Amino acid sequence: MARYAARRFLLAVPALLGLSFLVFVLATVAPGDPAEVLAAKTAVSGQATEEEIALAQRELKLDRPFLVQYGSWLGGAVRGDLGMSFSLNKPVTGELRQAFPATLQLAATAFLLSLLLAFPLGIIAALFHRRFLDHLLRGSSLVGASIPGFFLAYVLVFAFAVRFHLLPVAGNEGATSIILPALVVAIGPAAVVSRLLRASLLEVMGDGYIATARGKGLREIAVVVDHAVRNAAVPVVTVLGGVVAGLLEGSVIAETIFAWPGLGRLTLRALEQQDYPMVLGAVTYAAVVFVLMNLLVDLSYSVVNPRVRVGERR
Repeated sequence: MARYAARRFLLAVPALLGLSFLVFVLATVAPGDPAEVLAAKTAVSGQATEEEIALAQRELKLDRPFLVQYGSWLGGAVRGDLGMSFSLNKPVTGELRQAFPATLQLAATAFLLSLLLAFPLGIIAALFHRRFLDHLLRGSSLVGASIPGFFLAYVLVFAFAVRFHLLPVAGNEGATSIILPALVVAIGPAAVVSRLLRASLLEVMGDGYIATARGKGLREIAVVVDHAVRNAAVPVVTVLGGVVAGLLEGSVIAETIFAWPGLGRLTLRALEQQDYPMVLGAVTYAAVVFVLMNLLVDLSYSVVNPRVRVGERR
């Protein structure tokens, strides 16, 4: 497994390089000149002169050829140096390290919450196949997968914070502060996973080992939970990498609406202020985390189903 993990990580390096190059290109062609932005922020009058812009270009190394600029930035990124933030005048790496734990906390809570919602609902829907409860859960999951995150956030804020005053609406003031943003991030992935688990369970319920378990006199719920779920969970694990991506994407909306001090809010603020080093650093940081999470998902196959041996040739 160690060899497989190392091979997968090495294969991820070209993807990370390509993504970093694409982001660097987009930051370069984006409206506004980074040198003008930096010079305007440091100018006494607020209006940068041509000399100040030229000085900022040399400071940011924008007077060099494009590939040299990218190579210089990439070399610094490999060493952990992502430059200085325009808006905060602090190292980008340090700001990302401060914001990442809050995003990780939100994503982990939402991930756990989505699984706690998806697996019972998927199992119940499979047990009551083509009955009223199955139709109700399928309809609810369709709504959950389709509802926009920002709309769901405002509904939850009105219901739990404004109307009944049960939960705080913004900030990170304690354990209860994470409930609403985690729900917003978790509902969509939970709906997708529950529908997939239901379909996978219905597919494996016709296999021979399920008939054998039923022949032993086991109750239907025991047959499903003890025998079918493990095999049905394999395709669910396959999409968990995409679920993680959805959690990272959804956290931007949740962090913004609920003022959660994480990477999403930091990145959005950097975009608004044209803080290009911070945007580059945040996107690169998120890409590395996403690749590592997909690697963990791949390695979890053999844990979910021992018959699947990671890296084996058949």
